[in-house]
Amino acid sequence: MSALAKKTIMVSSSSRNKSFALNIDWEPFFLNRDMSQEGEDLMEHLSKKYGPAAVEKFGKPGNPLDVAGSKVGITFNPSRRVINTSSAHQIMEYLKSNGTGAEKQDELMDLFFKRYFEEAEDLSKVERLLECVETVGLDKVEIEKMLEEGNGESVMAKDEKYKRGGVSGVPFFFIGGYKFSGAQPPEVFEEILNEIIEEE
Repeated sequence: MSALAKKTIMVSSSSRNKSFALNIDWEPFFLNRDMSQEGEDLMEHLSKKYGPAAVEKFGKPGNPLDVAGSKVGITFNPSRRVINTSSAHQIMEYLKSNGTGAEKQDELMDLFFKRYFEEAEDLSKVERLLECVETVGLDKVEIEKMLEEGNGESVMAKDEKYKRGGVSGVPFFFIGGYKFSGAQPPEVFEEILNEIIEEE
């Protein structure tokens, strides 16, 4: 999914403090690009993709995903389905291109995540996506028209670009000349930003 956020943060280096703007882009990337519109049961999907051991591990109390989520106040809903996310990606790319403010893009992205990961809503369905759009105060009619006309090709092209660039999973981060994958603690970002400051 894609959204653009711009925040000003304070980063402390060993020699000085510096305030600068941090641009955060959410870019489209498909873990399951060819997923059907009907989606797939999460456990069935994990079993087919990673084997029965992955399902067993996922279902145990204290599994890594649930532990990581609990640290930031997220309770993952195990009843969610694996879905086709093309329309959600198209919406976020459109908002970036039409000048929608960063805060509003972030608000919608946060709602998408909450509705899918915590409430197990099927966000492959356009009506569900449009409910989210309306909830955050964006123009539902405009977004619906855009989806009818479609901009899926640009989303697919970006997905291909990142895959060719070596991205194979999410989250994946590009910060200056650094790139790395996987959820990271705040200290990792602080260290990288400090290194960038020191290199200036």
